[in-house]
Amino acid sequence: MATSIRDLKKDLKYTFENLIEQALLMQVASGGEDKKINSLVNEMVDAYDEFLTKINMHRKAENKKQFFKELNAQIEEKIKDFQRKLEAL
Repeated sequence: MATSIRDLKKDLKYTFENLIEQALLMQVASGGEDKKINSLVNEMVDAYDEFLTKINMHRKAENKKQFFKELNAQIEEKIKDFQRKLEAL
């Protein structure tokens, strides 16, 4: 993942924007409102906000290297989860 906090935030934003865009394109292609897609998009926005909050809390971490290693693993797992959910729609 990113080498700095700034880059991590940019990568996170870019990735989540792409996931949300994918979901919204699927919604348009399906012809309108889809509650499953709306729910998934809301879940993505919530996850993005949660990860930003965690990134901003890095100052409170005792072991910053371990903190970011675990956070990166959580982010990657969540992104894979969202990709699986999109594929299932």
